[in-house]
Amino acid sequence: MSLLDTALISENLWLLGIGLFAAMTLCARLGARLRQAGGTERDGEGGGEGYLLSAALALLGLLIAFTFSLALNRYDTRRALVVTEANAISTTWLRAELAGESSGTELQRAIADYTDVRLKLPAAEDNAESVEVETVKAQAKLWADMRAAIRDAPPPVAATIVTATNEMFDVASARKAERIARVPGRVIEVLILYAMMSAAIVGYVLGGSGGKHRVVTTILFALLTLALLLILDLDRPWSGGITVSQQPMLDARAAMR
Repeated sequence: MSLLDTALISENLWLLGIGLFAAMTLCARLGARLRQAGGTERDGEGGGEGYLLSAALALLGLLIAFTFSLALNRYDTRRALVVTEANAISTTWLRAELAGESSGTELQRAIADYTDVRLKLPAAEDNAESVEVETVKAQAKLWADMRAAIRDAPPPVAATIVTATNEMFDVASARKAERIARVPGRVIEVLILYAMMSAAIVGYVLGGSGGKHRVVTTILFALLTLALLLILDLDRPWSGGITVSQQPMLDARAAMR
């Protein structure tokens, strides 16, 4: 993982935003200096330069939309997996009661403890390895309790409890894989690089008009920065400002009386 990837994952979003805005402003200044060095002072709003600027910004908008869609799809997947895991836990809890009064109660207690472990994930933010280790231990205990509970249960009851437990464990693995999966770092890097190049084109094309477009250009760079920060925020499962609600898991735990 490159230093840029590490910064995009762990650095404060507001600091990243300030850095991105400053970088685009600097690129625009460099583009304007390049135009001045070439001795071309004509207003660049019309002609071929204007078409070049429009094409560059249109392609930048397309890249931002593509990356945003990718990050949003991952967010929707994480949200769906939370609901799926909550449903799987609730199903396993209900079916554990079929194993009998004493063994079923012990199995339900193990399921409740397992749910408590899974509820620690949001607080663990991106460093969730300790929770995953606890999850493995809780799964081993739950599986041992499940084997003891179904020992004397009728085969159909035993089969349905085993199936529900397996599904619960499978969803936990899917959530781990989705938490690790992010928008590819190379995509973010190319997007940022293209934003810098587009800013340089803006500076070059509008450099001949003096300070006439400075306010509008500043607003444009601010909007681009906000769009990039939104993508980075969506790509942070736990530490970002936009996080997946754990209410389905809380509801499942609250129903365990």
